[in-house]
Amino acid sequence: MQSIKSVAAEALNARMTFHSEYCHKHTYTCGSEDVVKPVRMMVLNGKVICPRCELEADERKLQKDLESQIEFSQRTKNFNMLDKRSIFRDRTIAQATFDNYKVNEPEETANKRLMLELTNHLHQGEVFNIFLQGHPGVGKSHLAYAALKALNVPPDPENPVDKGKSCLFVNLADAALAIQDSFHNKESKFTQAYVTGIMGDADYLVIDDLGAETGSEHSNSEASNFIHKILYAVTSARQHKATIYTTNLTGDKLKQMYDTKLVSRITKRSKYILFKNTFDKRDEELPF
Repeated sequence: MQSIKSVAAEALNARMTFHSEYCHKHTYTCGSEDVVKPVRMMVLNGKVICPRCELEADERKLQKDLESQIEFSQRTKNFNMLDKRSIFRDRTIAQATFDNYKVNEPEETANKRLMLELTNHLHQGEVFNIFLQGHPGVGKSHLAYAALKALNVPPDPENPVDKGKSCLFVNLADAALAIQDSFHNKESKFTQAYVTGIMGDADYLVIDDLGAETGSEHSNSEASNFIHKILYAVTSARQHKATIYTTNLTGDKLKQMYDTKLVSRITKRSKYILFKNTFDKRDEELPF
């Protein structure tokens, strides 16, 4: 029984006949000279071709297609950053969208509308920070992640210049724990340089639960030098990028916890969304 390859070769030969002309574009090196090696032309499907030229054209096309796939894969990494590199333990946040943010009170409705408007301005290229402030459980993290979902635009495969937009969601306390773990776990990729690097590189960043890394919002603790170093590194890299912060801290608590220069940095160019009357969405009445 003939192999598939031999059958295909016979079928190809059946459609090809030799032509009287030769192609003189091809050479080989003999000593220090390039010598022309004529290639006999062929007739394929009624068209006179040089089989060597056809093969080289196919190879160039395959190489170009491969390079395009690699280049697009690199650009797609930006789009995948939100899902692949974000740092937070509460994975329910990843389901957050504007559509599933349920509103029951006038303040929630107004704040959702404002967050949508601000996200649209960011999408149009404006640069500013957003602060979502209020008690735990009012939906600050939900709205922040929903904004990233809306801003996380994939690159246009037809436009090699378009790199898409990279988005990253980082819970500050979880990031701090991951970095501290890397001090003892040499196999961990979550070094201080890695974490601050991706936070600085992202086009849009959420720093979630600012202040929670020191414990209760009612604590009088100041942020450690370690946390200050992380935030200084990140804010230095994000001077001309948009950052969204969520926090339970009041302005006075923020100034008490972090030094004046850092507070100035993280509140620069900020828009504020405040939850003053919204109840804790996670608060369930216990049966005892």
